[in-house]
Amino acid sequence: MGIIAILSSPSSFKGNKEMEKIRAVIAGGTAIFHYEVEKHKDIAEALMRFQQAEVDAIVIIGDRALTSAIFEHIIEKNIFKGVDIPLAILPAGDNNIVAENLGATRSEPHMALKVLLRDHQKGNLLNRVTDYPLIKLEGVRGVNYLYGLFFCAGDIIKRKRIFKGNISRKGFFYALRNWFNIMRLIQNAYFVAMGKSSLEDPIRINRNQRGAVMGNFFMVLITTLDKAFWDVSIGQERRKDRAHFVSVENTAKAVVKTGKLMLRGNYDGIDHVGNIIAEIQHARVVLQTPFVLDGSYYEADETGELFISITDCLKFIRLS
Repeated sequence: MGIIAILSSPSSFKGNKEMEKIRAVIAGGTAIFHYEVEKHKDIAEALMRFQQAEVDAIVIIGDRALTSAIFEHIIEKNIFKGVDIPLAILPAGDNNIVAENLGATRSEPHMALKVLLRDHQKGNLLNRVTDYPLIKLEGVRGVNYLYGLFFCAGDIIKRKRIFKGNISRKGFFYALRNWFNIMRLIQNAYFVAMGKSSLEDPIRINRNQRGAVMGNFFMVLITTLDKAFWDVSIGQERRKDRAHFVSVENTAKAVVKTGKLMLRGNYDGIDHVGNIIAEIQHARVVLQTPFVLDGSYYEADETGELFISITDCLKFIRLS
């Protein structure tokens, strides 16, 4: 059994006792290299120490700022010098949507960590490694660019509960909760779309340099993960250097059609006016409204233009 590294951010858990619980779980384990970071500059030092210690895997426990910064260091600074060390992303509130995509079944980071360390002790942890390319967003206000796995824009991001929801185990009640959530989302979106009398909050999209399309969208989704929110599968096959692209115009008909696919649990089969599913390598998106990356809200810079490209593949550990 090799060493497992844990990189945590105490500032992600201010106001509760979660960080104390995480430390307690770590204290009860073995073959663990734990590093707590407070500032962006600490991340490079932590990753270099992990590389020198030849750790088997790195567990990330912190919000999206920590995750995106780790992605940036790995890709742009080549800290691991070409060695693929798999990453495990644990739930931390604003990155729950990514953690759930990767198999998390609990919202509490310390509980997810306890299960992960148990699997590490059994030698099963590295049996669930997969890889996903990252999305790079350029033109983000305040930081210029970010790395992530899940981008979403359009009217749907006004429903913040989608991106801040808790994670639970799969089963009958999990499926029933998702069904009610989808029904409520589509019902609300339908009536909003019915009331549209003019173009509001337009988004301009240019996919793979095919020419720009402008419209009012219920959802614009770009992700390299296999699922969107509420366990809805993208369905369509994706090549390793591509991302899934799903767009839904903000019309009553398009919303209802997409709602039926969501209730079925799979977006695959979009073939009607107002809805598109495709693969992309890059896109330009111009918008004046906020957008979501990996569960957190951002804005584009003054121009409103985001350039989205697909970058290097990293290895990730499925949590279940």
